[in-house]
Amino acid sequence: MNTPACLPENPPAPSNDAPPFVVIDGVTKTFGAKTALTQFSWSIPRGQISGLLGPNGAGKTTLFRLLMGILQATAGTLRIDGRDCFEDRVNVKRLVGFLPDEPVFYSYLSGREILELSAGMHGLDTATVLDRLEPLIARLGLTEAMPQYADDYSRGMKKKLGLLLALLHQPPLLILDEPTNGLDVEATRLFFDLMREQAAAGTTVVFSTHLMDQVERLCSHAAIIHRGRLITAGPLAALLEGRSLEEVFVALTSTR
Repeated sequence: MNTPACLPENPPAPSNDAPPFVVIDGVTKTFGAKTALTQFSWSIPRGQISGLLGPNGAGKTTLFRLLMGILQATAGTLRIDGRDCFEDRVNVKRLVGFLPDEPVFYSYLSGREILELSAGMHGLDTATVLDRLEPLIARLGLTEAMPQYADDYSRGMKKKLGLLLALLHQPPLLILDEPTNGLDVEATRLFFDLMREQAAAGTTVVFSTHLMDQVERLCSHAAIIHRGRLITAGPLAALLEGRSLEEVFVALTSTR
């Protein structure tokens, strides 16, 4: 599976009347006396690549766990394609492919067995799924590793297996938490290619990072989070206004 040569560096902006696929409205999340998110609101456009940019500890992972229905918001609502992320979390998980920052797998299961297990849990035919994934497995360089215990994989190999699991059920939304952590330069470029291909096929992609160049290279839209608060969000070109993303980030966060 080769990367189409005609793919743009960034996906085209959606039409103004296209409803957002993800709507986060006034979300606050507390853990005891600690507030992880405060009045966070963000609409993520359908069929685009959106980046959530912020330093470590800013609240990115908490937000993604709320979107996955793993956590319940203290206040506010989160909806994916109109479904409440916590109240309808079983159906929401069918819409989402999630890649955590540190994927964890069952001990004593091979990479192939983990894919088969996940396909079965989604109610999919395992042979059909594995046949469909074979070209991507090869592209990710995991063909020889498939019979091996996934627990013995390197960090980068675990990230690649996690990406396969996120894509396995062909979800309309990908939520990727620091997806290039642990990947070398070649694997990172491959990740970029795959995300552009997914967006070109109509998938909505949102990923978190603290690396500004990745957002500039990959995203049509972006949001900046700092200390649990949304600082700004929107089309990347409108946020930059001729400046670098680093300049925008420093200007918006240095006094907060």
